[in-house]
Amino acid sequence: MKSLALIPALLLCCAPLYAAGEGKDSLPPGASIEKDPKYPPVVSYTLKNGLKLLILEKTFVPTVSFTMMFKVGNVDSPQSKTGLAHLFEHMAFKGTKTINSSGYEKEKLALAKVETAAQALIAAETAATPDAKKVEELRAIFNEAEKEADKLIVKDEYWKLYNTLGESGMNAMTSTDYTGYVVSLASNRLEAWMVIESDRFKNAVLREFYKERSVVMEERRMSESDPNRVMWETLFSNAFSAHPYQNPTIGWMDDIKRLTRTDAEKFFAQNYVPNNATLAIVGDVRAAEVIKLAEKYFGGWQNRPLPGRDYTKEPAQKSEKKIDVFFKAKPALRIGFHNPGKDNPDIYALIMVSEVLSNGKTGRFYKDLVEGKQMALYASSYYSTPGNRYPSLFVVSAAPKAPHTLDALDAAVMEEIDRLKTEPPTQWELDKIINNYEADMIKQLESNSGLGMNLAHNQQVLGDWKYDWNTGVELRKVRPEDVSKAAAKYLTRDNRTAVFLREPAGK
Repeated sequence: MKSLALIPALLLCCAPLYAAGEGKDSLPPGASIEKDPKYPPVVSYTLKNGLKLLILEKTFVPTVSFTMMFKVGNVDSPQSKTGLAHLFEHMAFKGTKTINSSGYEKEKLALAKVETAAQALIAAETAATPDAKKVEELRAIFNEAEKEADKLIVKDEYWKLYNTLGESGMNAMTSTDYTGYVVSLASNRLEAWMVIESDRFKNAVLREFYKERSVVMEERRMSESDPNRVMWETLFSNAFSAHPYQNPTIGWMDDIKRLTRTDAEKFFAQNYVPNNATLAIVGDVRAAEVIKLAEKYFGGWQNRPLPGRDYTKEPAQKSEKKIDVFFKAKPALRIGFHNPGKDNPDIYALIMVSEVLSNGKTGRFYKDLVEGKQMALYASSYYSTPGNRYPSLFVVSAAPKAPHTLDALDAAVMEEIDRLKTEPPTQWELDKIINNYEADMIKQLESNSGLGMNLAHNQQVLGDWKYDWNTGVELRKVRPEDVSKAAAKYLTRDNRTAVFLREPAGK
């Protein structure tokens, strides 16, 4: 494990470089800097409203990356409103009371008329027996209301602001577990970012909601014609019978078409609060200045009690599930085995199981199924999908190479898994995995945006920004026999859901 020795040395390059006469004591009360050399020297600070700040000073290049991470994903979408988290991500770029609006007081009234018309139209469209004439009349009223509201919009002003500031990589992402907003700027744009983003999350206006809902509905239609997406949705919806991990992040079409702006505003008010967020800032900044500006611009952001998250615990699976999906596409295989979740100590051995099976070209799947028997075009695994906040799935993905059949490949995959249960990996295999893990950690330190995303995600979703470093420590404790025991305990037939993508007969 030679790469382990390189981490403290590389972290020295990330150490804060304070201006003359300044030092760690210039940080305000309540701020702390990580002193253990095996971790980056991250400064941590929490505002009174609960917003957590993680700041890492890297002065190599005059740029800074921002990641605002909320612990709210599709798993948190209310029952019958799947996809709401993803749809709101779209709305977060629509501006505020001052951005993208030519006059919010007038626009507010216009948006209210749009919402009244939209709710009436949705009720008519989704009635048990829709009245076509009534639907047509209500649609005309809605279209007219939306047209009037559109006159008060300043198009793309939010994006133009960031283009003027020289943004790089501005994006947002929604998963089952979280929603994140990222951008990189020149370091002298720090205060400008604070002004714009504090306004975005304190004063968001969900204009053009129904236009974005139509965009998402089209994405949903496209996903239904994508065999890969259909396979994943089929796996999750069958493997999970109770927990909301069964729902696709984009949502089910029947839910999406019923979503209203009122739903999104309620979701925003409940979840987009400072006590549900972590802000990671990595780059050429001074921590004391970042904290001062965060207090100035984000300090007035009102916190609220978070909604309950006592989701139904997934019951133990007691029998194998096999599902055929028919598509005019090349055959493929997805297998899911329930894992015990991140808080169970067995998860580290399961990480090693996944790596032993599919860690590059030396992984057993590649050596035996792709290169050796030449049965598979690819074969890989991952220890936790679709999320990490709750017990999830250990997944295997594979596709047969002609003339081998899908069923033959499935049998070969299970044979490799069963062999691992009785033939533990060598210590060399485990050492290689650890070396690769640590090398990836070192590489991650080179990217401001990647490291910011990592810090924010680990803190807000997994509970500790040091999660990846601590995982490395736990992985080093895993012995070869632990890997075999974990495979035998979790990768079993009665804990397995398999989805087979097959071409329709005669096609």
